[in-house]
Amino acid sequence: MRFFSRLFVRHNGTNITTALERQRLGRTMPGQSGAIAAARYGFVVR
Repeated sequence: MRFFSRLFVRHNGTNITTALERQRLGRTMPGQSGAIAAARYGFVVR
């Protein structure tokens, strides 16, 4: 899941709260990070 988090992270002024929330979700619910990315970018990750 680190690949997905690095792929979708925005390096230009990312909100620290959002970044910490993504890290927490990646640790506790790995599938949730992929679901959020898919919902944001409009594709299905299987």
